[in-house]
Amino acid sequence: MKRLSIIMLLLVSVFAFNSCDEEFGGTQDLNYITFEAPAVNISVETGGSTERAVKVYTTQVTGADRTFNVLVDAAKTTADASSYVLPGTVTIPANTNVGELKVKVNGVKIGAGKKLVIDIEAAEGLFKGPVTTINIAQICDVPVIIDFVFDGYASETSWEIHDNAGELVASGGGYADGRATAQSQFCMDAGTYTFTVYDAYGDGLTWPNVGNIKISKGGVVLADIDGDFGAETTVQFIVP
Repeated sequence: MKRLSIIMLLLVSVFAFNSCDEEFGGTQDLNYITFEAPAVNISVETGGSTERAVKVYTTQVTGADRTFNVLVDAAKTTADASSYVLPGTVTIPANTNVGELKVKVNGVKIGAGKKLVIDIEAAEGLFKGPVTTINIAQICDVPVIIDFVFDGYASETSWEIHDNAGELVASGGGYADGRATAQSQFCMDAGTYTFTVYDAYGDGLTWPNVGNIKISKGGVVLADIDGDFGAETTVQFIVP
């Protein structure tokens, strides 16, 4: 119990020095490592690339460089491997407790946004902080917009968009009953896509009101879906 109390105290200290650039003196009592924050946001232009240095902190300071392995949590990551470059290790330089993990993000296959979840590999005697989720968003001049008008039971609605190769580009759902409308915006490369909407009850967007779904870009309607589609319907649309 005493050791657990020490760990919790050090966790508070780590998050305190994460918020500033001053280096923490470190401790020889506990070997602890953590990323700068539970979540990091990176935006990239379509077809471009950008790099972000994610800071990594330790509680110990030593006279030699220390290297830790960095892992991708494949089960939680939605980003395609072509959309990022992640070093396999991060180094904490000698006589300091701060290192930098340089993550490169490419503006391909981002769609409505992707997640890259990373972790430090476990090692004997090493205590770790939580994984970090890198939220990747795409920057574009004119986004694709999906407008939903619900029937009264929005919780029954979910949807998916796939590209011409069959890969999932975007998806949504989890709306609250009683919600009248919703809108999703995201960047999409030019090409042909399929939009599929599902209704869990099987009556579409028809009761007590009749709803609809419109997909547009720059004010131009790419697809217009009537709410009376039953359990599901799929339409094809082209992004110019």
